[in-house]
Amino acid sequence: MKKAKTIFDHIAGITYKKVEWDDLTEADQKSFSPYLINRWLSMNYELIEYVDMFQRYTIGPLSTKNVYQLYHGLLPERKFFSKYIKGKKADKYNKDLIAKVAEHFQVSKSESEEYVAILIDQHEDELRDMLRKYGKTDKEINQWLK
Repeated sequence: MKKAKTIFDHIAGITYKKVEWDDLTEADQKSFSPYLINRWLSMNYELIEYVDMFQRYTIGPLSTKNVYQLYHGLLPERKFFSKYIKGKKADKYNKDLIAKVAEHFQVSKSESEEYVAILIDQHEDELRDMLRKYGKTDKEINQWLK
């Protein structure tokens, strides 16, 4: 059994390869995600305004088939380079560090992440001193602050 198309295959299908909706297999049609296509296309500065303008229609009112056909007909027949813009790293800081700072300042873990960001950026020495007071070695502190 053939694997369904990936987002990159779908981007190619609506841009430079210009594959018609009816030429896609049922699995390919099901794997087409307007949300992901919008997200990926919006990372291209040439296309962001168009994606923004059509998003109110592509997420909701239009069927998946209609979204595919809209982009297929609208986008020029050429390759686009879209630089992927990463979201925030989910676990940017060590969980134990977040927990220790939350405990020390008596704040929530989400607030603690903000504290850690500020402390690392502007007051790393004070953060290291605080962790030493809790019995952490310099080796442990260095690992937590990676």
